[in-house]
Amino acid sequence: MRGAHAKRRRWGGHGLHLPRPRRAPGGHTATGGRHVAAGRRSPGPATRHRPKGLWFRLLMVVSAVSLTTGLATGTMWALMSDSAAGGPEQMATAILSPAPTGPVVTNNACSGGNQKTNVGVTWTDSESTTEDASGGSLVTGYTVAHSPTSGGTYTTAGTVTGSPAPTTYADTPTVAGTPVALVANTARQAYPLAESTLTAGTAVTIGTASTEPNAIQITPDGLTAVIAEYTSGQVQVLTWSGTVWSVAKTLTVATPTAVAIDPVPNTGGQYVAYVVSDPGPTTNGSVYPITLNGASSTLGTAIAVQRQANPTAIVVTPNGASVYVANYNSDTVSAIATATSTVTTIALPGTTPHPVALAATYDSSHVYVADRADSYIDDITTATNVVGTHVVLATNALNDTQLTTSGDPNILALLPNGQSLYVAEFGTSEVQMVDTALSSTPDTVGATISTGAGSEPIDLASSPNGCLVYVAGWGADKIFSITTSTNTEASVFTTTCKTQDPQPMEVTPDNNDLIIPESYSCGDIQILNTSTSVVTTVTGVGTAPVMVAVPSVDLWYRTTATHTLWASLPSSPTLYPAGWNPGGWQ
Repeated sequence: MRGAHAKRRRWGGHGLHLPRPRRAPGGHTATGGRHVAAGRRSPGPATRHRPKGLWFRLLMVVSAVSLTTGLATGTMWALMSDSAAGGPEQMATAILSPAPTGPVVTNNACSGGNQKTNVGVTWTDSESTTEDASGGSLVTGYTVAHSPTSGGTYTTAGTVTGSPAPTTYADTPTVAGTPVALVANTARQAYPLAESTLTAGTAVTIGTASTEPNAIQITPDGLTAVIAEYTSGQVQVLTWSGTVWSVAKTLTVATPTAVAIDPVPNTGGQYVAYVVSDPGPTTNGSVYPITLNGASSTLGTAIAVQRQANPTAIVVTPNGASVYVANYNSDTVSAIATATSTVTTIALPGTTPHPVALAATYDSSHVYVADRADSYIDDITTATNVVGTHVVLATNALNDTQLTTSGDPNILALLPNGQSLYVAEFGTSEVQMVDTALSSTPDTVGATISTGAGSEPIDLASSPNGCLVYVAGWGADKIFSITTSTNTEASVFTTTCKTQDPQPMEVTPDNNDLIIPESYSCGDIQILNTSTSVVTTVTGVGTAPVMVAVPSVDLWYRTTATHTLWASLPSSPTLYPAGWNPGGWQ
């Protein structure tokens, strides 16, 4: 309000349409009235109008300090202005509460181009259908904004308007490239790999045995890596300084075979990794939680599960509520509640089920299991931890002849929207596309894609935007691509060396590069540019690179309700981790 001309408004006339005020704490004036409608004061008696609209407290703002306090506490404020000589009083601005609820962010399937990710943003608002004093919509629009950090600077992604305004928005942001990937080899070395320059940096020594590592994962923020070293009997925590990786902590864990990282930080803001300890096919295994905090990382109490195989499949649901472990040699899946460490043993259908791979839907409602022995794809409903249904594949479809006492945990690839699950079939040289429980035709085979006789597909990697699924063929030594909109296959390139089994592959969060470590005699990394199909060979990563891990790129979304003269407080932010793969073994 303007200096000496600012004054406390007289209540009652046509101007504010509010009942008589009462004194509020702190000397402000509060009312039980509804939405403010600006106008001229009437010379007649005070009129107690109660127009249609939102009931709220209106506190007259008398200083900038008061306004700031109100925003911090979520109070609703209105700033009025008036001339010294009287006349029309005007609402200059207002903050209205409550804020919209949500948002919920999902992948909207392939759209927007190679480096785009189509993010669906939806929210709810208790005032979306409320009318203001004039009978119009109290909320006439919403602004959707995103930021790389939850508490950072938010950039407007777009707006929606209407009466009432829609509560959904489709955003196709340009996703940044990953700052650095991590490549590990059997010579006990881990290298940073820069996507921007396609070059390897300085190695850090890991493990104590030449067969290391067994599994590797990297946190969504890209600052911490966890490496399971089976023969060394240890797990190493690496931290990224911005230029080099270094070993921050070495923890003793017997025979660790697999790692999964909870994408949701704990209440202390730290990520938690879950490591499978597999003592052998006849002895029950364990899962160890590790709270990741650099040199202060701590090993939690072992959680007993059943008998695994090596390699082992493990997945954390995207909401961080549960960890699922494939018990290959017990024919079951263990579900661990992360809040309590309670274990539920899930029976699988079939004669002698051998679970080899797991994949969780983005909304954490379903976990899919590949059963090698029965050629089933089992659907676990996470709310009950029961297999509700299963999809039957061809006999011996999942029979990987290179892994006779276990299976390949990378044979499943769920698209980011959770509606399509791709399954690599070594035994049939085909890839099946299964419509999941989130689709309109749940748990049915929607398409069969041949990769050619003798191709023997072993590993899958989907692009973060859901446009492509890449397939590694053991028999063909080729990398294939599947266009998900048409489920058509194309040969992308032939690898320089024979593919591994398992064959780690990762697509960068910007959908621009497919990274493939080549072991055997080549000792290099092949990087496919997904736009141009140009393949770059990166050397200087040791003689036998066998693992790669790529961090996601975070996008935080929030929404704000708007009107001509006011805006709500922003909603709480929600994370969309572009490129996060919670189910991969590598």
